Formats: sequence, structure tokens, C-alpha cells
Amino acid sequence: MSLFLDILMVYKFINMKLLLVLNLLFTPFVYAETAYKTFDAEGNIIFSDVPSVGAETIELQEAQMIDTPEAIRTYRPTTKLEPQKKEYSKLVILSPENDVTIRNNQGNISIAVEVKPLLFGGDSLVLFMDGKETSSGTSLQFSLSNVDRGTHTIAVAVKNEKGKFIKRSEKLVLHLRKASVLLKKPTIIDTTISEKTESVPVSTDTPLL
Repeated sequence: MSLFLDILMVYKFINMKLLLVLNLLFTPFVYAETAYKTFDAEGNIIFSDVPSVGAETIELQEAQMIDTPEAIRTYRPTTKLEPQKKEYSKLVILSPENDVTIRNNQGNISIAVEVKPLLFGGDSLVLFMDGKETSSGTSLQFSLSNVDRGTHTIAVAVKNEKGKFIKRSEKLVLHLRKASVLLKKPTIIDTTISEKTESVPVSTDTPLL
């Protein structure tokens, strides 16, 4: 029985010492360099940092201070992105060609446009004929009808959402020809006059003298 009590006391002593060490490790700013061991009336071991009569002094090692490294930033500082500029490197009229002659009695003209890069959102193409805005839209194809005969100039421009023209093409010249209504095929009139030959009957009865 005495042996069992001794083992129990040693076990309790080890646990108390372990708890004290752990407490010193996890609270490095509050610790005592000297501890005191005493026994109560029942013979239990008591550890304290306050000295008392008959207490055994225990020198403790200074708790090791562990510096926690500063957290490394894993994010990039936010930067303000500048708005993308709308710039067009190319704007030309593919067809018709410059100084071309178009023959169409209805006055129909088809126009093809090339723009690089493609139109940005909110932008549109505007077609000009003889300096006047004729048609607009986002299509690269324009169709005109009932155009008057004669010489005309055409050009195209890019207009943004604010109504400002930010890119213009070069002007082209074209000539529209229509068949004249005055030029009719002449009617051929047959002017041949038929002549009739009249024959005078000759009498064969001659009076006898």
C-alpha cells in the first residue's frame, strides 16, 4: 500500500511539474524564476511562487522566448486600371474603287467597309455621300438606292456613344451612269411607193373605108 502511495505521489508530482513547465512555455511574459515546494497537512506536494516557512526552493530555467515571424503577404497591392482607349488602326472603303464608273438605271450602289479592330461597344459607322450623312449602323455593308446620276464622293467615319467622330476614311469618287430615256431606237418607215402600170386596150376592129 505504501508503494502504491509513493507511485501516486510521484505521478502527481510529475504532472504538476509538467503543468508548470507548459504554463511557463505558453505564457512567456508571466513567469517566476524561483518556485517553492511545500507539503500540506495530508502530505500533498504544493508548488508556489510565494515563499513560505519550510518551503523548498526550486530554481527554474528562464522560459525561452519564441519570436513569431511576421506573416508574409501573399497578395499584390491593388492598382488602379486605366480605362482602355478606343483606337482604330484602319478604316477604309473596300468597294467600290476610287474613280469607278457604275452603270445602274435604278441608282443602286453597294459599299463595303473594313475597320480594324472591330467596332467597340457603343460605336457605329456613318456613311457620307457628297458631305452629307446618308446612313449609319454597325454593319460593314451599306446599300444605297435612287442615287442621282453624275459624280459623287463617299466616305465613312466611326462615331462613339457620345456622338463624336473618332476615325474617318479617305474620300472616294464614283460616277453613276443611267440610260437616257431620250435615246430611243428610231422607227424605220418603209417609204417605197408601188407604181401601177395602166394598159390601154387596143381595138383590133378597124373601119373599112
